[in-house]
Amino acid sequence: MRIRFFARFVLVLFAMAAPALVQAQFQPPTSEELKMTADPAYPDAAAVYLYREEKADDNLHFKSEFVRIKILKEAGKELATVNLGYLRGLQTVAAVSGRTIHSDGTVIPLTVKPEDLTRLKEGQVEFHGVVFNMPSVEVGSILEYYYQIRINENYFSSPDWEIQIPYPVRKAHYVFNAFPGFFGGASTFSTTGMVDEHGIPETDLLWYVNLPNGKTLSQGNGHFNLDLSDIPPLPNEEWMPPIESQRYQVLFYYSPGSSGAAYWTNEANVWHKEIDRFAEPTSDIKNAVAGIVAPGDSDIDKAKKLYAAVQALDNTDFSRAKTKSELKQQGLKAAKRAEDTWKQKSGSGEDMALLYLALLRGAGLTAYPMKLVNRERALFNQNFLNWGQLNDLVIILSTGGSEIVLDPGEKMCPFQMVDWRHSGAGGIRLSDKGVVPWTTPQSAYNINTLIRTANVTVSEGGGVTAKLQFSMAGQQALHWRQMALRVDEDTLNHRFDEWLSTQLPSGVQAHLSHFAKLDDPNSDLTAYANATGAPGSATAKRLLLPGTFFSNSGDTRFIEQPNRTQPVDMQYAQTIKDGVIYHMPTGYTVETLPQVTSLPWPNHAILQIKSSNTGSDVTLLRTFGRAFTVLPASDYGALRDFYQKVAAADQQQLVLDAPAK
Repeated sequence: MRIRFFARFVLVLFAMAAPALVQAQFQPPTSEELKMTADPAYPDAAAVYLYREEKADDNLHFKSEFVRIKILKEAGKELATVNLGYLRGLQTVAAVSGRTIHSDGTVIPLTVKPEDLTRLKEGQVEFHGVVFNMPSVEVGSILEYYYQIRINENYFSSPDWEIQIPYPVRKAHYVFNAFPGFFGGASTFSTTGMVDEHGIPETDLLWYVNLPNGKTLSQGNGHFNLDLSDIPPLPNEEWMPPIESQRYQVLFYYSPGSSGAAYWTNEANVWHKEIDRFAEPTSDIKNAVAGIVAPGDSDIDKAKKLYAAVQALDNTDFSRAKTKSELKQQGLKAAKRAEDTWKQKSGSGEDMALLYLALLRGAGLTAYPMKLVNRERALFNQNFLNWGQLNDLVIILSTGGSEIVLDPGEKMCPFQMVDWRHSGAGGIRLSDKGVVPWTTPQSAYNINTLIRTANVTVSEGGGVTAKLQFSMAGQQALHWRQMALRVDEDTLNHRFDEWLSTQLPSGVQAHLSHFAKLDDPNSDLTAYANATGAPGSATAKRLLLPGTFFSNSGDTRFIEQPNRTQPVDMQYAQTIKDGVIYHMPTGYTVETLPQVTSLPWPNHAILQIKSSNTGSDVTLLRTFGRAFTVLPASDYGALRDFYQKVAAADQQQLVLDAPAK
């Protein structure tokens, strides 16, 4: 069962990296194709797919792909490396052929034998990769290649047609001949041995379609056909929602036979039973609770103490899962119940979340699990009847007439905060009303804060030395704390220095000195750094320095992009506060201070700037609050207008007059 789903994923993962067709099927290039130097509709495209064809046949047990690609720019030459994936024992790659055609018509056939590399081995299943390079590829070349994946006769495919790819496609043709037994009702074909994630027999083939307006999938008696032309490339805009949820595609998949709301209800009810069994508050769980909480604790205090106990355990999503032999040596076993996770003090993020659910229930509290889509990967699609799209788990505590979403499976995530990937995320949850679809709340802007302070000493030549401090709460603190669990200290420091370079004006370099409270998720994380450089310019009579010192260059990306087709998803709302003290050189005076600024964008964001001069010191204060996370493309004009005003305010300078000589 897992092999079937894994195989399906492999076919999806490498659908774009397809080799060429047998020689008899290669097409002679036209004069226009040979002379082509750009795609008029997409002048920035580094390559264009002239033709793309995918076929799958469950009666003959094979899948094939044929492509013709025109290389238009140097960057497009990356398509010369072809990478195919398959499952050894279930699939074989066959009939690989290809050729490169230069712009003068010269043909160079593919003669190199593909290299077969083992990529991953899981149990008896080996995930292999076939890799080869098309010969003599240059800008102006046309690449043609074809391949087949032949499938074990006991395996049924479910192709995923990723119709929209990073390059424009002139023409595309898709065909799928499904096994006829999956049509006509569950009772006619129930012996495939195929089951879904919950062990329910899969009897029907279903499909999810997202196509350009006016385009439809042709279907009859298990034969699917789709012809398309002039397919635009995937959009590539800053701060987009997960593109996997937006792209043109057709996804085939197998289902237990239910549809729509009935599917989610049936699957969730089975999941509910699994959860209740795993997270049962057994006597061992109740004994654990008794050792953590006190009888007089409030519900919130109990929940906090239990949360801290779970967070203290070894979350193998951030370390290393124990092998079967290690578990055996330690007298442990793979966790089948929450009490197993508690006994071995170790488990995956999901194990930790379910253990926390069991502990809450053992303490007599009301709590519900929610299975959701990681918002960094995709958006929940109720029309795509596949439980597998739900990949993460959070816990919802009901107390005092309100609900609190908790994220115990995320190491270092404070109580009452969730990883941004789990905020505004859709999925299926349990509730007092049973199983329901739900979306978690977005986090508030005042939860995610970054306070940047700089104590800057300015020399007569405009050079600076500075002591920097960055205090973080919320998502940025969680990011660095989790990174510290995954990488060594040198790597962590290097990556923080890279981030520092995005926070400072041009001409200034900084290096991390040390972190404070890196291991304490319940406190603000503080980073200290030292900086030197020349951020401004000097003349005989003046010094010109940046009025805000800290860089906000990330905000300019919207200014550079005049139009927008996709929603804006900035991951989470945030507040940034800056405090900068400039110590002027001896004898220098202030000629111009940055103006007091207040730029409100009602219900969305606000910028405030203040400045003052006391003796030889100049103090600059800046506050930027962004209350929104996701905006529709229709609001992009207002967003861009606001950020243009912000950029203009941030470009103000501090002008100092040199003493008379």
